[in-house]
Amino acid sequence: MSAPSGVKQGFAPGPGLAVEVLRWPVDAGQRAGLLAQGRPCLWLLDRGELVPELEESEAWARLPVDAQDLQSRVQRLLARSGGSALLLPGEVRVDEDGLLTVGHQRVVVPLIEATILNRLGEAPGRVVSREDLVRIIWQDDRRNDRAIDSRIHTLRARIFHLGLTIHTIRGRGFLLAAESESTNVPASERDAPRRDPWSNS
Repeated sequence: MSAPSGVKQGFAPGPGLAVEVLRWPVDAGQRAGLLAQGRPCLWLLDRGELVPELEESEAWARLPVDAQDLQSRVQRLLARSGGSALLLPGEVRVDEDGLLTVGHQRVVVPLIEATILNRLGEAPGRVVSREDLVRIIWQDDRRNDRAIDSRIHTLRARIFHLGLTIHTIRGRGFLLAAESESTNVPASERDAPRRDPWSNS
């Protein structure tokens, strides 16, 4: 049986590793081959179907699942599998109750940090200037770089386990991205050298 209407097998939201979106247990015969190839797979289960024991490269969702939720799960699976996960504009957003939801995980984000994250989430993968962030947070109140850097540092630690990171782009601003959990660790907790010459994160 094929994936739900509008969802293609080998679904890839952007450049990088494709994710197979298949039905369980109907398409379970393909599992051994996918695992052998290291291909990530999102299994779609009907109501009442028991969740199988899954490997690191697999995830599941209960039908029915809407397109936005499906996209989010694919992104998380790509990030966990080391693929190139692209965030959609507005996909990462703190709601009015101060909750950020990523997949099945939730984290409480204070107001100022939520304002920063929501602005970065409007254009993930693109640089947002310091000036822009200072303006929307503190309006005309002049703050030094330490104020915004302190908030970014705290926010990084709050979201790193969700597969999200904020890069500091020297001389330009900040950029929100999705990364695998193995590399998405606050700089203060990492021993490895920086991966990108343009980033302080």
